[in-house]
Amino acid sequence: MASPSAVFVAAHHRAVTQALSGVNDPEIHRPITELGMVKNVQVGDDGTVRVDVWLTVAGCPMRDTITRAVTGAVAVLPGVAAVRVELDVMSEEQRRGLQSQLRGGRQEREIPFARDSSLTRVYAVASGKGGVGKSSVTVNLAAALAAAGQRSGCWTPTCTAIPCPACSASPACRPRSRK
Repeated sequence: MASPSAVFVAAHHRAVTQALSGVNDPEIHRPITELGMVKNVQVGDDGTVRVDVWLTVAGCPMRDTITRAVTGAVAVLPGVAAVRVELDVMSEEQRRGLQSQLRGGRQEREIPFARDSSLTRVYAVASGKGGVGKSSVTVNLAAALAAAGQRSGCWTPTCTAIPCPACSASPACRPRSRK
């Protein structure tokens, strides 16, 4: 017969796992249990619960959100005295497995620009604020590349405005449409 302590731990382990099935990854919007992100669950005799969670990448911007969601889901369970969440990072193989699972087994689409043989490079110029010169930088970057003999182009929503074509330093970089 199992000891009362072992019964307590087993029952709480099931309850914790069930509670974690209600925690969704904030970016993928699916339960972390379904995504294989729960690395380990340990329940101590004293009601302390440790949950180890796999993050998809080391610099995951949602690490605090995931930690709070896991802690909140487990802390409300009866008999839980404390919750400790430990974060780890998936290996490349685990990430590929997750990607395959999310694609439903379908083949990954190839990005032509990502091929080793591609000469195309995509540069993004971004800012969280307007009016800081993103379009000017974009146009001048394209112009500098064109002046250096590279084929270049740029796309920016504001380049359809009147001042942007005048920003071009090189006639080779003047905007033109493909007809």
